[in-house]
Amino acid sequence: MLEVAKTRKNSYFLQIIGLFFALLLLIVFLPLILSHFIIIAFNWLDLLIYGVVAFIIYLIIRGVGNSLDKKFNESVQDFLDGKKEKILDDKGLLRTFAFLLIILLPFLLFLFALALFTAIDVGLYGFLLISNLGIIDIRIPIALGVVMIGTAIAILIGLYYLFFPPKRKTLGITVRQDEQKRLWDITKKIAIEIQTKPVDKIIITPDPGICVYLEGNIFSTIIGRGKRNLEIGLPSLYDLNIDEFKAILAHEYGHFSNRDTQWTSYTYSMGNSLMTALKNTPTISPAYWLLRLYANLYFKITKGFSRVREVMADAIALDLYGSEVFSNGLLKVATNDLVFNEKIQQFVPEYLKNGQVIINFSKFLKLMYEQIDKDDQYVEHAKKVLFASNIDNVYNSHLPLKTRLDYAGKFGVAKETEDEKVESFFENWDKLNEKVAELYNSRLLNFLKALRLAQIKREQQFQEVRPMKKDSNINYCPVCGAVIKENDNFCIGCGRKIVK
Repeated sequence: MLEVAKTRKNSYFLQIIGLFFALLLLIVFLPLILSHFIIIAFNWLDLLIYGVVAFIIYLIIRGVGNSLDKKFNESVQDFLDGKKEKILDDKGLLRTFAFLLIILLPFLLFLFALALFTAIDVGLYGFLLISNLGIIDIRIPIALGVVMIGTAIAILIGLYYLFFPPKRKTLGITVRQDEQKRLWDITKKIAIEIQTKPVDKIIITPDPGICVYLEGNIFSTIIGRGKRNLEIGLPSLYDLNIDEFKAILAHEYGHFSNRDTQWTSYTYSMGNSLMTALKNTPTISPAYWLLRLYANLYFKITKGFSRVREVMADAIALDLYGSEVFSNGLLKVATNDLVFNEKIQQFVPEYLKNGQVIINFSKFLKLMYEQIDKDDQYVEHAKKVLFASNIDNVYNSHLPLKTRLDYAGKFGVAKETEDEKVESFFENWDKLNEKVAELYNSRLLNFLKALRLAQIKREQQFQEVRPMKKDSNINYCPVCGAVIKENDNFCIGCGRKIVK
């Protein structure tokens, strides 16, 4: 065992050396490549040199990332096999992964510069070539101009989103401490147990999922000074008891304790910058394929890092609430989210089209679960699928659910559970669900209205070519022009009641 630990320590030392070498290359060559844009000097030899440097850094980062993923998986498996007492106690792994994540940012900046350098080089040499060959096809210089200008605009947009990423948009109800005192009290209690600061805002949403994040600008969130937010999706709470809910909250608070939300702000800014630049880069530009290659590397590294932090958050919740409570809560939340996304949301638009609306969100969920389970036992099937699933993917932010449940079972005897359902934990539960239902209805109605207006526009374009016959049975709303079917009670475009 000591021999294995020594080997791992030496391995981390070599990986750190490799990452320092990659960082040194970036420190030297990033200012150099930027200087070309100042003096306006571009040639193929410089491009070749910078391309080789980028390739070396790419190989180092990818190699270290693959090695860390392997060590992490081995650590989890050793815990499952009973070879170690703690699931994740390898500080060398955590430090090396953090250093690897830090290097992704200067590498992204270097690749932005290299992408623009490549586009300009291709454009200039392209213009030179068609000039020497006497080619007069206007499409070629236009294409070269698109490559150069389009890439430059895309890189500038990407840089803007790096420092000013879009704020998270949440559809939900912000609950004050005087409105949900018991909920706020338990979040403060969990914060004390985990030795971290409590949240500043709690938002109840109609969307599945329970998560935490920092709200603020990129600079404040990276240093941990942003506003701490907790989002609670009502679909995820279905059938949870109070202790299971606490265990899930403990997992989320574990992310605060481990400073994962700061890392998330860092990777969120990089990811937005990268994907915005990639989306706006012309596909005919070589820069597009360069950024796409980096995107593959970025998601592999960041998702690997995320899996490590999720296991650490799981361990915190398991230490506090035991294996049975956490496992039950995790399985219920995962099942609820899957059923809501895959099954329940498919039914809602049809209800709205028929003039029906959701009055109470939790009662609607209960009705839908009963109907689904009565029809085809889908809920039980979803649980079996989730439990049996053990597909490990390097681009997943979490380990497979079965693996998480397996290592949760190694945490010993579960603590006593409180069977009281989670809705009793909230004050004015029905009133809260009515407010959330209004938001959910409004969003879907607006979406359906936009969809219907787009359909009307397409139909009107079609009618300009082929006018509708006088004996047609199609009716239209006299207010908004939406198509009205024979059995419609309400207009899907503007929501007005149809008088027949």
